[in-house]
Amino acid sequence: MRIRHLLLTAPALLVLLAGCAISTPGSQATAQGQKDCVLAAARRFKQPPESYVIEGSGVTTSADIYEVRLRNTATGARAKCTVDQNGTIMGVIELR
Repeated sequence: MRIRHLLLTAPALLVLLAGCAISTPGSQATAQGQKDCVLAAARRFKQPPESYVIEGSGVTTSADIYEVRLRNTATGARAKCTVDQNGTIMGVIELR
C-alpha cells in the first residue's frame, strides 16, 4: 500500500519542485523601475530615451534592490542601473 501511495504522489511532487525553478514574480524590477532606469541612463549619457532597450533585469544580492541592464541601440554602449522596488534609482554605470 505504501509503495502504491509513493508511486502516485511522486509525479505530483516532481511537478511542484519543477515549478520552483520557474522565475517568480518579484525576481525582476517593476515596469516603472525599468522605465525610470531608461530615463536615468538617457540623462546620464545625454542620449534620447528611445535609443535604450532593456536587455534584462534581475534581483541583486541585496534584498529589494534590482539591476536593469540597458543597451543603447545607436551607439552600442551598455549600462547597468540599480533600482529599488519603489522605482528609486540608486545609480547608473557604464559597462565596458
